[in-house]
Amino acid sequence: MSSADLPLLLFSINDRSENSGVAKHKKQHYIPSSYLKAWCDPSVPKHQTPYVWRFDLDGSNPTRKAPENIFHETDIYTITSAEGGRDLVLEQGLCGLEGQFVRIRKRKLDRQEILDESDHFLLCAFIAAMQSRTPARREFIKEQWEGPLHLMEEMAERLEKSTPEERARMVSAHLVGSSSSDDTITFDQVKQICTNPLQATMRAHIQVLTPLLKKLDIATFMAPTSSMFITSDHPCVWVDPAAHKRPPLYRTPGLAYPTIEITLPISPTQIIWLNRAGITGYLPANSTMVNEFNRRTRFCADQYFVVNRSEIKREWFDPGIKPDDSWEKTHPRIPQENSDR
Repeated sequence: MSSADLPLLLFSINDRSENSGVAKHKKQHYIPSSYLKAWCDPSVPKHQTPYVWRFDLDGSNPTRKAPENIFHETDIYTITSAEGGRDLVLEQGLCGLEGQFVRIRKRKLDRQEILDESDHFLLCAFIAAMQSRTPARREFIKEQWEGPLHLMEEMAERLEKSTPEERARMVSAHLVGSSSSDDTITFDQVKQICTNPLQATMRAHIQVLTPLLKKLDIATFMAPTSSMFITSDHPCVWVDPAAHKRPPLYRTPGLAYPTIEITLPISPTQIIWLNRAGITGYLPANSTMVNEFNRRTRFCADQYFVVNRSEIKREWFDPGIKPDDSWEKTHPRIPQENSDR
């Protein structure tokens, strides 16, 4: 089996045992509890249930929470058939990835050992899943597809009200330039994406993204004993430090840019950093670097961030200032009185 087969294998077995009507696996974590356990407060007494510290996005309301009791929804990944059957292929596949990640973290990353080919691929699959599986991602997909759905609904309404001649002209205009039916997406497919964004897109997104992430350089930064990495309810962060130099339309971080950076905290002591700068291996991070990574993690969180102690730092909330080489400063607007010249 090649490394390219690994994500496909993890999502290849459907568990339809729920179709009997027995409700199981309804509580589904969008941030795995096995991942979060690394952030349990080390000072928790042995007789107490381990907990992490969950903060609201603004740093308020510090709350002790067991990893099993946060960041979950009912049937967030369950695919429901028209007959009411519950397909758990996504939930089971994600559970498989989570188990592989915990193994890699314990046996390789914690020990600062080099990843073999399959472990590297599985780690990239886990990073892709963490970027794909959250409610924040769900809302983003839904927002992207609501516009096309509304256009298709308007077109369907126009077709219904049109005469046969008008309908024929509209269909003919639609077919012009279409090389094959494979180029199109149906109304029902778009509606399904808007109704169940994760169920409709997540598996394909992970399978496409994983080999692309594997092509990036991978480094693991290690925090000094005086600092710690935080995580969040949307912990996989895409950042392009050079994006401010481009016009606003081209600032969305993308894999095509040479300055793309993707981070995923994997414990309070380590963070994965994917890059195109040729930087690899296990590297020490100073406290300034840790605070910058934590600032990114907190700013990209959806509602909460997580720390392994009841402690926050002001640096995590610093919005920064627009650099002098930003596009806005290097391309000042033309004064209105000269705009017609």
